[in-house]
Amino acid sequence: MNKKKISIVAVSAVVIVSLGLGFNSIFKKANTLETDNNDTVVSDQSIETGDELNTEEAKVDKTETKKENKENKKNEDTTDSSGNSNENSSKSTKTDGTETKKPNNDEVEKTDNSSEKPEPSNNEKPKPGDSSEKPKPSNNEKPKPSNNEKPKPGNSSTKPKPENNQTITSPKPKNKTVTIAISCKTAINNGLNKKPGFSHLPSNGIILQNMKVEFNEGDTVFDILVKITRKKGIHMEYRGSGSNTYIEGINNLYEFDGGSNSGWMYSVNGVYPNYGVGAYKVKSSDVIKFNYTCNLGADLGARAN
Repeated sequence: MNKKKISIVAVSAVVIVSLGLGFNSIFKKANTLETDNNDTVVSDQSIETGDELNTEEAKVDKTETKKENKENKKNEDTTDSSGNSNENSSKSTKTDGTETKKPNNDEVEKTDNSSEKPEPSNNEKPKPGDSSEKPKPSNNEKPKPSNNEKPKPGNSSTKPKPENNQTITSPKPKNKTVTIAISCKTAINNGLNKKPGFSHLPSNGIILQNMKVEFNEGDTVFDILVKITRKKGIHMEYRGSGSNTYIEGINNLYEFDGGSNSGWMYSVNGVYPNYGVGAYKVKSSDVIKFNYTCNLGADLGARAN
């Protein structure tokens, strides 16, 4: 009986040692598999590796159980109580089968947890400039013209704008002008310039050659005479106002200086009006002449109108 007890104790000790070694190897492999699973990136590969580990562990369990069965058979041959040893071995195998399955379930759970995290496949990182990563413009969006593009000629939407320095000027209307002249030829013909006090008179009798003068609407012959004499610095003296204005002297040559019928007369376009210089309103291109007469205009060929 003592031999049987010793043999049973020995067999159980061997079984316990072998189970401890098996569990250590399994846990080491599980730890290495966990680190490998953390390093891997693809979720599908992690699941497949978990399945392969389960199959490999199952194979390891089968080989270990076979070894244990062989050892148990050898122990049965040495011992007389074969039934007791077989029951212990069967219990040990059951415990082995149940205990070895637990780390497999833990590993499957870990692999499942790892599969929940989406990670890029095949350890490939997205490359910069990949056309698949760029957002595509929608069909409704119209391409915007770049700043470097110049508007094409003939495009109605792009009208040429005037430059800032360029000014658009409309043509100015031409100013209205008349022509005026002043002469004392009749006095020179009568030798008045040779008398004392009249030496200032010009020898040709022309005090003012034909000059163009601008005028405003409504100006009279008197207004034109005032403008030109003031501009040229020619002496002029008058009396009265409006239609009663009368010219007394021009260039210091007065009425009655050339006789009792002498004085100043004016003509417009060759015609001598019979009313004063303040009443005649000029028109554009009129020709005005002031002439000195010594015989009431007969020496001028004056035609009164």
